Amino acid sequence: MDSITHAELPTAPKGSGQRLEDGVYARLLDAIRLGQYSLGQKLPSENELAAEFGVSRPVIRLALSRLREDGLIVSRRGAGSFVSSGTPSEGSGYGPLESIDDIACYFRFRKTVETETVARAAERVDAKGLAELREILEDTDRLIDNGEATIDADIRFHAKIAELSDSRFLVETVGMLRPQWKFIGRFVRSLGRTGYRKGKRDMSAEHGAILNALEAGDTAAAKAAMSIHIDGSERRVFKGE
Repeated sequence: MDSITHAELPTAPKGSGQRLEDGVYARLLDAIRLGQYSLGQKLPSENELAAEFGVSRPVIRLALSRLREDGLIVSRRGAGSFVSSGTPSEGSGYGPLESIDDIACYFRFRKTVETETVARAAERVDAKGLAELREILEDTDRLIDNGEATIDADIRFHAKIAELSDSRFLVETVGMLRPQWKFIGRFVRSLGRTGYRKGKRDMSAEHGAILNALEAGDTAAAKAAMSIHIDGSERRVFKGE
């Protein structure tokens, strides 16, 4: 991935009314998402960031505090702030994400696994399973309307499809991805209210297309819908769409 500089990252338009800390937050978020700061890498000091962005240290602290609340950075006493690597819980089966390339590989792996999972589910799904998936979609839409995080509902939807595939190993594989899934979801949740709602409505529509294919028992359509959904999820992380 090509390196970038803060000067190349988007800035708030003059007269937009955006607070200084919002602009710094957005630019640091883009720097993390676009790979200027690797996962697990130490960020520059507050003084260095203040000089780089041309703002005061209190502004930097506010921006860092928001990133910390979103789970995108962690602070280590006496050592500074570090980009979170989404370290999974013990026994999850997969190690922490270590780079932006890891996140891209995560999406490719999910596409490989989940297109097969949904194809199997399309051959085995019953009325009860379809009703449970529909209920999850309704819960997701309520969360979107309320501006709440949808990551747990998203995981539930995919975990249910894995369950419907009737394959123990596909179920366990999807479950093992949960820590990385939740970590990556924070990137989307950190895009701001407008980007968050648009991205989540796109996600819900993609889930709806998957459900329609499952209802039809169409394995090819189910695989295509899942592939489109995972590609969309990747764009929402890397491009903020």
